[in-house]
Amino acid sequence: MYKRQDYIDAVVFGFILSFSFGPIFFILLETSITRGIKQALFMDFGVIISDLLFFSIAYFGASKIATEENQPALFLLAGVILSVYSIVSFIGNASKKKKTKKVRAVEESRLFKYTIKGFLLNIINVSCFIIWTGVIVWFGPKVGMSPLKIWTFFVVAVATYLLVNVLKFMLSSRLKSKLTDKVLFYIRQGLNILILIFGVVLVFKGI
Repeated sequence: MYKRQDYIDAVVFGFILSFSFGPIFFILLETSITRGIKQALFMDFGVIISDLLFFSIAYFGASKIATEENQPALFLLAGVILSVYSIVSFIGNASKKKKTKKVRAVEESRLFKYTIKGFLLNIINVSCFIIWTGVIVWFGPKVGMSPLKIWTFFVVAVATYLLVNVLKFMLSSRLKSKLTDKVLFYIRQGLNILILIFGVVLVFKGI
């Protein structure tokens, strides 16, 4: 039987997950402000899909990949990818500064591009895989490695994460009308600098 404390643990973990200060946290907020709640939600779906993949790999025994021997190489790879992404994005935004236009409604068929972007940005975040592996190692023994209880934990945690993010998107979208193109430009560039810093930290962890 699933205990109430197990639900509480899952909700608390989902809440903490929604406020993790990795690059995807800032990217989701920036997207909700500059593009809209719908676009941010579709990006968040991509993040959840990658989390599902991470959790599945950890659950089915591939958590050995995240050994101390392999972690440096994984951190180095993720750090390089994030650093390159931030630099290219920073330069690209700078060249488009004078060409900023009002954001138009995005066609439904193009919304899935945000899902793909969210998936790719989160899948290279090695810390997510390590976190979900840690959840399996920590929570699994508590419930006797019961598949139903372990997957219930994942569903409740992700549902909490998504709910909290929706509330964050709604709050941040209210700021949209008060933000000028210049402010939005600096938000994007600040975001790219944060991602670069995050990437450099991962590189140093991998060296």
